[in-house]
Amino acid sequence: MPILRPEIDALSAYEVGRPIDDVARQYGVDPATLVKLTANESPFGPFPGVAEAIAAETSLNRYPDNQAWDLGHRLAGELGVAPENLLFGNGSTALIADLASAVGGPGTKLVYPWPSFIMYRYAAAWAGMEAVEVPLDAGFRMDLDAMADAIDDRTRMVMLCNPNNPTGTIRSGDELEAFIRSVPGSVLVVVDEAYAEFVEDPSYRMMTDEAVRMPNVVTLHTFSKIYSLAGLRIGYAVGHADTLRSVRKAQQPLTVNRIAQAAALASLGQPDELRRRVEVNSAGRHYVSGALAERGLRFVPSHTNFVFFEMPGDDSRAWADAMLRHGVLVRPMSGGWMRVTIGLEEENRRFVEALDAVLG
Repeated sequence: MPILRPEIDALSAYEVGRPIDDVARQYGVDPATLVKLTANESPFGPFPGVAEAIAAETSLNRYPDNQAWDLGHRLAGELGVAPENLLFGNGSTALIADLASAVGGPGTKLVYPWPSFIMYRYAAAWAGMEAVEVPLDAGFRMDLDAMADAIDDRTRMVMLCNPNNPTGTIRSGDELEAFIRSVPGSVLVVVDEAYAEFVEDPSYRMMTDEAVRMPNVVTLHTFSKIYSLAGLRIGYAVGHADTLRSVRKAQQPLTVNRIAQAAALASLGQPDELRRRVEVNSAGRHYVSGALAERGLRFVPSHTNFVFFEMPGDDSRAWADAMLRHGVLVRPMSGGWMRVTIGLEEENRRFVEALDAVLG
């Protein structure tokens, strides 16, 4: 057997979660009766016009546009940036790895909050970097002071997750800007804003302006969440043109396929539909949070399409298995903590019913 690098051998293969059909076969039930609330996916289908755009994309014998020219120019106009300030990837997850690969290497460090998106840990290992995990503060938010203290002369990259996954918490735009300005220019600061569209708090803002102006700042975005294109894998980075031009050298070519580009392009320019989805999510989040509070369960107030909550004891996997027997899939985390995705009204109601059933 080939000898793996120790940091790779130490990883567990990333698990997205079992397919609904596989779970249904195990339990002998109709897949349509199961409610999947594990992966922070959108409960909606793609935006209007996307299915037609996909059907019209028939030139599959041709390679995709490696620059995503049409999509890039349209998106740049919506964001108020230049096309050169955008870099597309096979989901924002792939871009995290690309960025780490571009700046990392043996003897370097990647600093990130914990718990947060586990792909930061994987990206560090893939790039040969030392992973430095900084615990969240008492409010389950990124501890920016502690993260600043963790930066040293071997640090090459800092990941910020705002809003943070899995806790759903945010730091204000002013707080993030102050942190970014405190970081040495030799350290790349990457702000993962995958869930930004769900945030309604007026103190929050995306770091787009900072990313365009400052060569050591990049923000990450995805079409997987609010835009419902998780199955097509497309995300993008916003940053200084010179920085992204360099990062492109670390990318595998042609990773954003023609269908994904067409679907993303068709999703743009629909502010009313975007607003409707945010409103439905907000109502569902308040319903789920209220149900947790009524049952005396600890939860973290969320700004996203998921809620982080704690069940009695320290075996969240057992609780997840119990809820699965009632047809609802939720994500077990560490200890008694779990994460539930906000679904449609009926899905949220099914979650509360399953919660009552397992709590007795």
